[in-house]
Amino acid sequence: MQTLRPFHILLIYLALALALRFFSFFPSVIDQDESTYILIADALLKGHTYQVDYVDTKPIGIFLLLALWQSVFGPAILGFRLLATAVLAITAFLLFRAKLSFGSRPAAALATGVLYLFMNSIFTYYGVSPNTETYFNLFIALALWLYLSRPPAWGYFLAGLSLGLGFVVKYVVLFDGLALGLFLLWQAYRGEAKWAAAWRKSLLMALGAALPFLGLLLYYHQQGHLESLWFYTFTVSSRYPDSKPLWGYLQFFLDFNLRFLPAAVFYYVALLHRGIAGPQRQFALLWSAFSLLAVLLPGKFFGHYFIQFMLPFSFLAGEFFALSREQLPAWLRWARQPKPGYALLALLLLANGFFQYQDYYRKRDYPREIADYLQPRLKGGESVYLSNDQITYHLLGLLPATRYVHPSLFWDPRHIAALEIEVAGEVSKIKASQPRFVVLRQPLKDNRFDEWVQQEYLLAQRIGTRVEIYERKAGGEMPPLQRREDGN
Repeated sequence: MQTLRPFHILLIYLALALALRFFSFFPSVIDQDESTYILIADALLKGHTYQVDYVDTKPIGIFLLLALWQSVFGPAILGFRLLATAVLAITAFLLFRAKLSFGSRPAAALATGVLYLFMNSIFTYYGVSPNTETYFNLFIALALWLYLSRPPAWGYFLAGLSLGLGFVVKYVVLFDGLALGLFLLWQAYRGEAKWAAAWRKSLLMALGAALPFLGLLLYYHQQGHLESLWFYTFTVSSRYPDSKPLWGYLQFFLDFNLRFLPAAVFYYVALLHRGIAGPQRQFALLWSAFSLLAVLLPGKFFGHYFIQFMLPFSFLAGEFFALSREQLPAWLRWARQPKPGYALLALLLLANGFFQYQDYYRKRDYPREIADYLQPRLKGGESVYLSNDQITYHLLGLLPATRYVHPSLFWDPRHIAALEIEVAGEVSKIKASQPRFVVLRQPLKDNRFDEWVQQEYLLAQRIGTRVEIYERKAGGEMPPLQRREDGN
């Protein structure tokens, strides 16, 4: 560690992230959320307005980030996966720097970043699929580094500004900001800082954090769309939280700990061990509590919510490697021995690669097959409607046929009610666009398209047992096309 410069550490993290996520680079889609981000980024690049022309329940930040990336590096799916990998590696590096700034040993700081990368690269819905948490964690980690570096007063403003940029990717970043601000006040309460200085730093952070969102409000106000932004930002969001039994929350948290059991052991040993400096444990506990609130309060047990919690979790778990073997319980000392430790790490890396190869590389890529079928048949100006497999629009260079890009918004009754979607009106708009092809993934949730498709379309191709491609009738008849029914 003594001979490694910060740039070398960044390269190590980047190489590890590439190795851990390599086989996830190839499929056209991992989940529908990622497809939605890419498609709305496409729409922004073509001059459309988010929350007006195309709608989702996320803040605009994630779409702006991907639109910026695409405008520079192009639309390749591989590029988006490499971006997510680089973001994770840089986040791990910022955690490393933040740990050093907080007084941690280099080994603990390095381990923090390694733990973060592993945790984000094992389970599909806990980090392999790039989600908003993947990106806003970068801004939290940057703010954390600035914050723990004990900068002059203006540095806390910059830390707040970074939190504000993360906030417009997803609003739950507010909880991380509250944790950082309250720790400043906690230090003043403990006599480790002056009250006036603590309040000044906290207020500067709050000011910096508010600016990006205030700028967003001003932009939509000038465009005359503030009411639409307000509706999807606050009204719709207020309709989503659920209330679950206490056991449900405990089970959700227990599931996370069991999934990442070795890291969980490191975390709780570091939290309870008196050999770890008090401020390290106090800060991590406060930050963990607020981050966990952000995960649990919505009452939606989605695995990717825990990616936000992985920041404080790995931040403290890394301190396990600051303890000497003699400071550990006898049953854990083997974990600090090089031979078994590195062997276990290598085994985990190989096992992860094997399962990712099976889950992503060998998995059938339906959207790409659909695009390969449609691409040579589509003519300029012709459109397509897809009930699912939305990333196919991106592969074809088209925009979605409905403003509600994520399929669940347009098909799930709860989303329809929350967004006040007039389904009949939206269906009429799709029909009026007269798409050349209609692609349905069975089973559909309702029969809104049955009569229309039966009257005006003929089945042209079936991919697997669930994807059906219908082509618009030409002059009442269409010559029969060869069907392909080749498994699932």
